Amino acid sequence: MCGIVGIITRNENVSYSIYRALVALQHRGQSASGIATFDGEEITLRKGPGLVNEVFDRSALESLEGNMGIGHVRYPTAGTDGVKDAQPFMTNIPQTFALVENGNLTNDARIRELLRERGRTVRSTSDGESILKLFASSYISDPFEALESVMSVAEGSYSVIVLTADGLIAFRDPYAIRPLVLGYREGSYMFASETAALDVLGYKKIRDLDAGEAVFVDRELNIDSRVLNKKGINHCMFEWVYFGRADSVIDGISVYEARLNLGRELAELFDKDVDIVMPVPDTSIPAAISFSEEKGLRYREGVMKNRYIGRTFIMESQSKRENAVRDKLNPMRSEVNGRRVAMIDDSIVRGTTSREIVEMLKKEGAKEVHLLSTCPPIKYPCVYGIDFSTRGELIAGEKGVEEIRREIGCDSLTYQSMEGLSRAIGSKQLCTACLSGEYPTGITHEEVRMLGAKRAHPA
Repeated sequence: MCGIVGIITRNENVSYSIYRALVALQHRGQSASGIATFDGEEITLRKGPGLVNEVFDRSALESLEGNMGIGHVRYPTAGTDGVKDAQPFMTNIPQTFALVENGNLTNDARIRELLRERGRTVRSTSDGESILKLFASSYISDPFEALESVMSVAEGSYSVIVLTADGLIAFRDPYAIRPLVLGYREGSYMFASETAALDVLGYKKIRDLDAGEAVFVDRELNIDSRVLNKKGINHCMFEWVYFGRADSVIDGISVYEARLNLGRELAELFDKDVDIVMPVPDTSIPAAISFSEEKGLRYREGVMKNRYIGRTFIMESQSKRENAVRDKLNPMRSEVNGRRVAMIDDSIVRGTTSREIVEMLKKEGAKEVHLLSTCPPIKYPCVYGIDFSTRGELIAGEKGVEEIRREIGCDSLTYQSMEGLSRAIGSKQLCTACLSGEYPTGITHEEVRMLGAKRAHPA
């Protein structure tokens, strides 16, 4: 669930704009950041572990000259947490290309074997480099022909931007699982994972890229777009439930409106007597507001969030997630003491956050804590870029609702329905593989299990 951006202009230096766009996408990845720019002669690359403002200072940005470039914030679902797997990736054969990717290939091992047969080496553990080398090894003179070759082999989810000497080319997987949007302002085009990045820089959204589509913007700002390999539409539902910024519009659907709708749908399912409604900040705030309005209940902030702690779900280890919950959230005794609380969360994945917060609220005197999830039970691994790769790490993987309730320690547990999820988002063209076990790309459950085992115990 990384964040990517690409900007091409007539004559402006783009490094600072890319920096600002990456800050707007920081919620999509916290472990590493990178920018590559082209100055008319060569590509310059800077990247490293850490947040955007930790990797780039003024001198770093001043060293990145050029009127077109790409940027990346990394959320690791595979690989290590260091410089080697940070993006962008670069290659100089047959010419210089740099690439950023958001997604996850399900057949990366096969692609690496194919590249070895072509005499290409993938040095990182990231499949973004695999896509770059596959593109480069297929490239003769036409980027669209090279991408047709890439899409015929690559399986899984991917939104990608490639920086070349001739311009930017962006493309999206045949099911449009990961988001990618194109924007424009006078004398410039921009690709980004979310519209929030466009808004920050004053770009107007043109449209989302279609499934299997590639869009090439050359140095004169001429655009050529082609749908190369469309197989369906299966947007990741988790973008609206959790990952996207509330002020983004993803694939034509407002994230904020979808979350308000999720709260209204939950209100229809809940029949307990409570005194207050509180969100688990920040993602579930819209749902808690609409839930409280629908039920005629008081909305309160029962826990306060430390804004300097990152998103705990996308931290790379369970121990870091557990410690971060305590560091990040602090209960408000004055709001919960002696009250029956309806606590709205966006989703329950491992149960770490829910269990910790319920325990904290009860220690501060909450009479009852009723937990509601705007997302249905997450039962199956995600192979398309969300970091839960095995059923064993999912609290709903093998447990029923009552068993989960007891483990978390809440007084009642209410999950969103599948129908309510679809109605709230306003689309039936969603990837819900982690809820239903039905994977749009056709990968089997045994293949999913093997991928999860490999990631849990890498060689």
